Amino acid sequence: MELALKGQYDYYVAHEGELLQQYPGKHLVISDNLQVFPFVNPKDAYRFGVKNFGAGHFMLHKCVPGSLNVVHTVNCAF
Repeated sequence: MELALKGQYDYYVAHEGELLQQYPGKHLVISDNLQVFPFVNPKDAYRFGVKNFGAGHFMLHKCVPGSLNVVHTVNCAF
Protein backbone atom coordinates (compact mmCIF):
# COMPACT_ATOMS: atom_id res chain seq x y z
CA MET A 1 0.00 0.00 0.00
CA GLU A 2 1.34 3.42 -0.88
CA LEU A 3 1.99 5.71 2.06
CA ALA A 4 -0.07 8.42 0.37
CA LEU A 5 -3.22 6.36 0.96
CA LYS A 6 -2.37 5.12 4.46
CA GLY A 7 -4.53 7.79 6.11
CA GLN A 8 -7.57 6.81 4.06
CA TYR A 9 -6.95 3.10 4.68
CA ASP A 10 -6.53 3.64 8.42
CA TYR A 11 -9.74 5.70 8.46
CA TYR A 12 -11.64 2.89 6.73
CA VAL A 13 -10.26 0.31 9.17
CA ALA A 14 -11.18 2.44 12.19
CA HIS A 15 -14.70 3.17 10.91
CA GLU A 16 -15.48 -0.02 9.00
CA GLY A 17 -18.50 -1.00 11.14
CA GLU A 18 -20.06 2.45 10.83
CA LEU A 19 -19.35 2.63 7.09
CA LEU A 20 -20.81 -0.84 6.52
CA GLN A 21 -24.04 0.27 8.22
CA GLN A 22 -24.27 3.55 6.29
CA TYR A 23 -23.03 2.43 2.87
CA PRO A 24 -23.43 -1.34 2.43
CA GLY A 25 -22.25 -2.46 -0.99
CA LYS A 26 -21.35 1.05 -2.13
CA HIS A 27 -18.08 2.09 -3.72
CA LEU A 28 -16.55 4.69 -1.43
CA VAL A 29 -14.25 7.50 -2.44
CA ILE A 30 -12.26 8.57 0.63
CA SER A 31 -10.39 11.83 0.11
CA ASP A 32 -7.12 13.04 1.62
CA ASN A 33 -9.11 15.00 4.23
CA LEU A 34 -11.14 11.84 5.01
CA GLN A 35 -14.43 12.87 3.43
CA VAL A 36 -16.48 9.88 2.27
CA PHE A 37 -18.48 9.90 -0.97
CA PRO A 38 -20.61 6.80 -1.77
CA PHE A 39 -21.37 5.58 -5.29
CA VAL A 40 -23.27 2.62 -6.75
CA ASN A 41 -21.07 2.42 -9.85
CA PRO A 42 -17.29 2.08 -9.45
CA LYS A 43 -16.62 3.96 -12.69
CA ASP A 44 -18.62 6.94 -11.44
CA ALA A 45 -16.70 6.81 -8.16
CA TYR A 46 -13.35 6.71 -9.95
CA ARG A 47 -14.24 9.57 -12.30
CA PHE A 48 -15.45 11.67 -9.35
CA GLY A 49 -12.25 10.99 -7.44
CA VAL A 50 -9.97 11.90 -10.34
CA LYS A 51 -11.97 15.01 -11.21
CA ASN A 52 -12.19 16.32 -7.64
CA PHE A 53 -8.97 15.12 -6.03
CA GLY A 54 -6.62 14.00 -8.79
CA ALA A 55 -5.23 10.55 -9.42
CA GLY A 56 -3.45 9.13 -6.40
CA HIS A 57 -5.12 11.48 -3.91
CA PHE A 58 -8.12 9.36 -2.94
CA MET A 59 -8.92 5.79 -2.02
CA LEU A 60 -11.63 3.87 -3.84
CA HIS A 61 -12.98 0.94 -1.83
CA LYS A 62 -16.05 -1.27 -2.07
CA CYS A 63 -17.79 -1.27 1.28
CA VAL A 64 -18.57 -4.94 1.97
CA PRO A 65 -17.82 -7.20 4.94
CA GLY A 66 -14.37 -8.78 4.71
CA SER A 67 -13.25 -6.37 2.01
CA LEU A 68 -10.03 -5.50 3.85
CA ASN A 69 -8.73 -8.94 2.85
CA VAL A 70 -9.43 -8.41 -0.86
CA VAL A 71 -7.83 -6.16 -3.44
CA HIS A 72 -10.34 -4.57 -5.81
CA THR A 73 -9.48 -3.24 -9.22
CA VAL A 74 -11.51 -0.96 -11.44
CA ASN A 75 -11.25 -1.10 -15.22
CA CYS A 76 -12.31 2.30 -16.50
CA ALA A 77 -12.28 3.03 -20.21
CA PHE A 78 -12.70 6.69 -21.11
